[in-house]
Order: sequence, then C-alpha cells, then structure tokens
Amino acid sequence: MTYKSDDISPVPESSEYTCGLGSWRAQWLQKFASTKMFMFIFGTLGIIQGAAFTYMIASTTSLERRYAFGSKVTGLILTADNVVELTMSPVFGYLATRVHRPRMIAYCQVVVALGCYLAALPYFIYGPGVHLLNTDVKGLVLNKSVEYCDSNRLDGHDCDGPTGASSTVVLAIVLLWLGSFCNGIGFVAFFTIGIPFIDDSVKKKNSPLYLSATGAVQFCGPTLGFMLSSYCLTYYENPFLDPDIDPRDPRWVGAWWIGFIVIGTGILIFTVPMFLFPQSFNKSDHKTSDALNGNSIANESPAKVSQEKSIWERTVLLVKNPIYVCFVLGTTARLFAVLGYMTFKSKYIESEYKTSASTANLFSGIISVVPTAAGVFLGGLFIRKFLPGPRVLTAFVTIVEMIGAMGLLSALFLSCPQSQFAGTTLQSQFELQSQCNSQCQCSTKLFQPICGPDNITNYFSPCFAGCQSQSINSTDNVRINMTSIIFKVYSNCDCFEGSATDGYCDTDCGNNFHIYITLLGISGIIGCLAKTGNSIISFRIVRKEDKTFIYPLVYGALADASCLIWESSCGHRGNCWAYDTPTFRRRLHGLTLGLYFIGSLFDIIVIFLSSRIKNLYDDEVDGEESDSMSDMKLNTIGGQTSQHN
Repeated sequence: MTYKSDDISPVPESSEYTCGLGSWRAQWLQKFASTKMFMFIFGTLGIIQGAAFTYMIASTTSLERRYAFGSKVTGLILTADNVVELTMSPVFGYLATRVHRPRMIAYCQVVVALGCYLAALPYFIYGPGVHLLNTDVKGLVLNKSVEYCDSNRLDGHDCDGPTGASSTVVLAIVLLWLGSFCNGIGFVAFFTIGIPFIDDSVKKKNSPLYLSATGAVQFCGPTLGFMLSSYCLTYYENPFLDPDIDPRDPRWVGAWWIGFIVIGTGILIFTVPMFLFPQSFNKSDHKTSDALNGNSIANESPAKVSQEKSIWERTVLLVKNPIYVCFVLGTTARLFAVLGYMTFKSKYIESEYKTSASTANLFSGIISVVPTAAGVFLGGLFIRKFLPGPRVLTAFVTIVEMIGAMGLLSALFLSCPQSQFAGTTLQSQFELQSQCNSQCQCSTKLFQPICGPDNITNYFSPCFAGCQSQSINSTDNVRINMTSIIFKVYSNCDCFEGSATDGYCDTDCGNNFHIYITLLGISGIIGCLAKTGNSIISFRIVRKEDKTFIYPLVYGALADASCLIWESSCGHRGNCWAYDTPTFRRRLHGLTLGLYFIGSLFDIIVIFLSSRIKNLYDDEVDGEESDSMSDMKLNTIGGQTSQHN
C-alpha cells in the first residue's frame, strides 16, 4: 500500500515500516528508517542511561555525608532498580512482541529522565549541607568551621531545624530511591526490548558483531557517569559558596545534584527521535519477530500455540532444563560479584588510598569501563570471525572469566598503612572519649581529622584531641575551583604535647595504588572478552531477570561492618566517617572472589551440557525446531539486563 503525505488516521499498513508519529509520516524522515540509525540513537541513549546508573553509585559517598545514612541505606537505594528488574522484566519480555518496541523504549526513557530530576530534588528542598561545617553561611566567610574543646559547651546541635539530620534524611532517601527505581525501568526496557529488537533485525551470523558493538558503545555510559561525577564533585555542593575546606576533607560534599540534571536533560533530547522509529525496519529482517507474534501466514498455528503459552508454563519448562539452571546460577553469582564490587569500589579507593571522592570516581570509571568496552568489542570480533561451537564458546567464556578474576586476587594483597585513630577499635566508636577530652563536650557529628605531632596518630577532631586554639601558617591561599586550601596548625591540646596539623597523617603507599589500577584494568579487558559470548548463549537458552536483586544490600552490610567511626547526632547513627581498611579490603575482595568461584563451578557444568545449545548462528529454523526456538526466545527476551556490568 502506497503511503500519501495527506493521509490521516487510521495509520496505513505501511506505517509499521516508516518513521513518524501517528499520521505524520514525512517523506524526508524515511531516510532514517534503518537499523544503523536506530543503533546510533539507541546506543546514545544507552550511554547516557548507563551514566545515570554509575553517577548514582559515584555520588553515594557524598550523599551519605550530606544526609547522614550508612552503606546499608545506600544498598537499599541501589536495589530499587533491581526491584524493577525482578518484578517487571517478565512482563516486559512477555509484551515485547506485542507492542511498538522503539516507542516503548522511548516512553521508558522519559521515566528515566524523571527519575534523574527526582534524584536531584533533595538539594533544591534542603540546600547545601552547611551544618557539616559547624557553621552557617555567614560563618563560611568568617572561617569558623572548627569544633574545639569547650567544657562550657552544651550539646546544642539542632535536631529539629532545617539542618538537623532527622528533618532531612527520610525524604531525601525516598526521593533517591524513586530516582533509582525510575532508572531501573529504563534499564529493563533497554535490554528486554531494545537488544532483542536489534537481534531480530540482523542475521544471526552477524549478531555477535552487532551485540558487541552495542555493548562496547553502551559501556561508555558508566565511564561518562564516573567522569561526570569526578568533575561535579570537585565543586562544593553549592558552587557559589566557599566552604573553607579541601575536597579531600572528609566533610566535603560535592555538587552531586548537577550531574543528575545534565543526564536527565540529555536523555530527554535523544528520546525524541526514538519515538519516531518504525515498529520494524523491513519484513525480511523480522521473520523471527513475525513468527513470535503469530503473524506468519504459512505457519501461523504453531507460532500462536507457542505465543499463547503462559509465562508460568514456559518458566516451569525451562526450570526443568539443567543447562538453564546452571547458566542462571553461574551468571547470578558472577554478576552479584561484579556489580557489588563496582558499587563499593569508589568507597574502597577513598578509604584505602585516602583519595578524594572526585579522584576515586575518576579512576573507578577508567578501570571499570574502558577495559570493559575494549574486552566486549574484541570478544565480539573473535566470535564473529571464528563462530565457535557451543562447547568451545562456553569453555572460552569460563576460562577468560576465571583469568580475569586473578586481578581481584592480586588486589587483595595491595594496601596502604591503616590510619591510626586515637582510642578507636573496630565497632567501638565510643572509645573516642578519653580522660584528656572528657570535659570537652565533643560530638561525632562533625568529622575534622587532625594529625598528631608523631605524624602517625589521627584524632577525630581538634575537640577530641583537647585542642583549644588554631593558627594559620604564613602560606598564601591557593584557589582551585573556588576552594581555599589553608594550612592550619592546632595547639594548646590536652591529649599530647606539641601541635597538630589539619587532615590525615601522611601514609606511604609506594606504587600500590598505581599497581592496583593497572591490575584491575588488565583483568577487566581479559574478563570482558566473555561478555558477548554470554549474550549469545543467553539469547539462545535463558532469561536472567532474577540475577541481582540483593547484591547492594549484602555489600552495603559488608561495608558497614567494617566501619571504624560512625557519625552520631540526635540519638541516631548516620554515615561512616572512617573504615577499618584492612578489614574492608579483605571482606570486599574475599566476598567477590568467593562469588566468582561459585559462578565458575556452574560455568564448568554448562560446558559439559553445552551440546544442548542449538542454532547459535543459523538463521533458518523450521518445523518443530522453529517452534521450540520461538518459545525459547519469548523466555529469554525478558532477561538481558547485563548493562550493570
């Protein structure tokens, strides 16, 4: 049927293959009705959306400080998108062949943009966290952001006012959780609808190349998120205020909210063309999709029978398949490890190597994503060139992932000397009180570490060191990104003789930090050679929507269990100010390696069962085999959420 520009509703039949919206199908738009143009817009949205996920992760340390919550609450916020994957992936997968897929993706991306704006909203409600500086805005100019020993001071921290922790944290957490939840909707649509749409639009033998290219480009998103966070966090939460502290100061809260607005706006811009793509690009590219929808004229009945099977019936059939079960369990354990480690890697770098949040996020982006993108693309080229059979492919996937895990094993033995705090042991934060500061009326709400005269012992604040005065060295102020770097010296202290300096005592890590970054980068390239192979296998045999529901909670509990000093205000425990870094290092890497080991055991079983995997690269599937593959595709379409890797 020929389409005419003056046609109005109902939309002509050819509209399924033409660009436009409703009855508007301008001729000049049709040059964009191609798989390549779709992949460009889809890939760009994937990059920006991936940035939203990692930007939330990269901002968690600043958010914990600003709104006084611990890593378990952080884990709760980060599980919001997993809730969407768990509950909505089967629904999206079931409906994926019954809706206009590009348009469905676009609607979900609008929800992601809304989530970004919701995540930024706490700043506009509560403003900057000047209460962390023990001063008001006027005090920022007067340089009075220090708590000294004062026996006459009462516990006057405002628990009910606008800067009190109890008045801000709950609503902030709710808004951040909703932002993460909205982001999860976009992730589900991206992988359960978008990736299968591309797979349906190309020949199976070319699928590895397209999937690897999509994956490699999409992995640039997390890099963008970490880089954007690194830039934003170099500025104070209110960029127009001078907080009189350095970005490495534990009280520093960067401009975390700016990135959410930038990402949300970028998603809205590129969502507009996504609304205009056709439901399919051409009939020949969508034989599989037509069969799945029961639209095949020659063989309509078998496809409809397969289509009409309930989600429960298909799930029961697949659960009885041992290769399905082993692949899901192996993938679950491995992704649990990868995502959990990535979520808390920035926090680990900050605490272990004493970097700023900005620096930690910069290197997290480099070692998490750049090697990953390279590995995914190279792995896809390898599979496209050699087209390995099921056993070779599953063995290749297992071996390279095991080799990639060796970088984590090496990182377990790389460390910096533990920062020694006076009077503290693991989970014994109340021992900060001692005879020398018992009359000072100190609070753990304000973390202001100083280094004692021995250049080894750190004190929680000048108050806990019994210091009563401060002087400033005759050093010119240096202004970097509106932040004054002032060298302060504290004297007249009851807990030691001599003077103390502002900040942590220097620790000598040697080249360990650079070795750590290099090892994880190399292991990332090697391990991610398997990503495309995993995608090919999963498209042919399984769905994975249940994979990662609780990993942020488990890793968050691990981080909290390693806390050395907790913030405490108004009778409530807040964020962790300092970690027992040896314990944190052992638990973080130990749990991750243990999960890798469990995943590898199931992967080995998959190798022995791999002869059951059929039609990795063949386009023609007919008869009973076609019906079986149609049913399998319907079940696997709901699970491609490996974006978080």
